Amino acid sequence: MRNIKRASINIPTLNEFNFELVFNQTDRKKHTHQIDLHTHQEFEIYINLSGDVSFLVENRLYPLSRGDVIIARPGEQHHCVYRSDLKHSFFWILFDVEKNPSILDFFQKNVGINYISPNEDLKNELIDLCFNALENQQEFTDKLYFFFRLLKILEQGTKEATNTAHTMPEEMVTILSYIDNHISENLQVSDIASALYISESTVRRRFREYIDIKPLEFIQKKKLHTAAELLKQGESVLNAGLNVGYTDNSYFIQLFKRQYGITPYQYKSKIKR
Repeated sequence: MRNIKRASINIPTLNEFNFELVFNQTDRKKHTHQIDLHTHQEFEIYINLSGDVSFLVENRLYPLSRGDVIIARPGEQHHCVYRSDLKHSFFWILFDVEKNPSILDFFQKNVGINYISPNEDLKNELIDLCFNALENQQEFTDKLYFFFRLLKILEQGTKEATNTAHTMPEEMVTILSYIDNHISENLQVSDIASALYISESTVRRRFREYIDIKPLEFIQKKKLHTAAELLKQGESVLNAGLNVGYTDNSYFIQLFKRQYGITPYQYKSKIKR
């Protein structure tokens, strides 16, 4: 009697793409990019090694320990929040999946959350995996192993996660929700305070305490991010500005260029390519 087992393995085709792996050790004063609320069109994987930090992703705040992972998808606003002046070290991985829908499908089906805290064995393996990739000249198979083992660790870590680790208090969640719901208005701190029956000093203190950014700066970045999303959807530059409360189109264009490095017209043209 023969006992035959077969497995049909379908390997999706991958188009060439680049992923960037960076190790960084910095502090609050020198950390200029990630400390600023921002978005981009690539996937970002942020692996914490040390430091006293939290990470804000789409109005959810996550305290980070060694080996914890943050995933920011294209278009999701995020930034690193320093809790003290302690040195902070981390890995930062960036990659574009535009030409590889199979990878995008993987994230949508298997890694549907922003915060992952794997078990200790997976954390150690993940950290070793990244250090080995940095220290060793990689052959083709090494690159494939690194990337797909990384995805597998994230998938395994996701199965253990509950996505309830965010630490934003209800009052701050209410403030951020109010901003989201009134992004088309000329929002001031006084408007938020009046609507939510709290003092202006409380609003400012909550922003400083939890996400380390001034309220008006946060509102402006939210407005510009929303405008950029509208441009992607085909909205005109004029209407994109009006929909987020900028009645002066020249001023809107000036702010947009300062944030994204190009004008809204250039941004819209770039998206169309």
